[in-house]
Amino acid sequence: MTVTTRKRTKSSTNTSTDNTNGNSEGNDSVNSTVNAEVNPSVNRRVNHRIHFADGNKGGVGKSVLCRTLYQWFLDRKQPVIGVEADVNSPDFKGIYSDVMVAQFSEDETMGARANAIVNAVVDAQTSAVVNLPATVYEAFRLWLRDYDILTLATDNHIELVKWFVVTGEFDSLKSLEISLSSFDRRIPHVVVKNLKYGDWTFFDESDDLQALIRETRTPVIELPKLPVRVASTVLQQRLTYADSLRHRGKGFGVVEQAAVKSYLRSAYAAFESTGYLPSI
Repeated sequence: MTVTTRKRTKSSTNTSTDNTNGNSEGNDSVNSTVNAEVNPSVNRRVNHRIHFADGNKGGVGKSVLCRTLYQWFLDRKQPVIGVEADVNSPDFKGIYSDVMVAQFSEDETMGARANAIVNAVVDAQTSAVVNLPATVYEAFRLWLRDYDILTLATDNHIELVKWFVVTGEFDSLKSLEISLSSFDRRIPHVVVKNLKYGDWTFFDESDDLQALIRETRTPVIELPKLPVRVASTVLQQRLTYADSLRHRGKGFGVVEQAAVKSYLRSAYAAFESTGYLPSI
């Protein structure tokens, strides 16, 4: 099942290997097309977005989604700040070493470290891609409340977006339902079905969740699966996706490079279909 209710941007099949931080100017004014009854931000200007890769449990594919989304900005030469907020499993920064580090915590002192995300976006006037840690729900909620982040974001023409990765398993879907119910009228979501997992029966047959997705007009996209050997090599060798397109090694040649290129092409088309990324 794929639900896409936002304005689509034109998809491109270019998977450039240029691994820069997007010094060329992008489209600073990003069209916000969320239905006003669902998200009141429809009537305000959105210049930049903070994209949170979430899933609220470990092992669902948050860092894979985060790295792929970050690579989209690099390949499309769109200015972006990368943020590693999963300090216990920093797979994002372990591969994209230029990204900054922030931290969410229920401890007030440590939780203030998440402020660096918004400060950086406002100072640089650009978008950000953030890799959230597992079980971040309460720390994230407290951060929004204690620093009135949503009001601050509105005042600075910034929109927060949650890209919520799900596996099709019951606990993963329950976390999605809680996040949608708690945040979606203030923070739009994108449901990301990680196709590494093959059983979507619970997802398709969850009447309450499907009704909530329809009610909130939440896009549902699919994150394609990389062959296990290819994905393992990328992670083990600490390769950016751009690097993997030219990497040669034992068991990794032109066929594996082509698999990465195909993966990026499909993932980018899915990302662009949501309407949450800058126009190219």
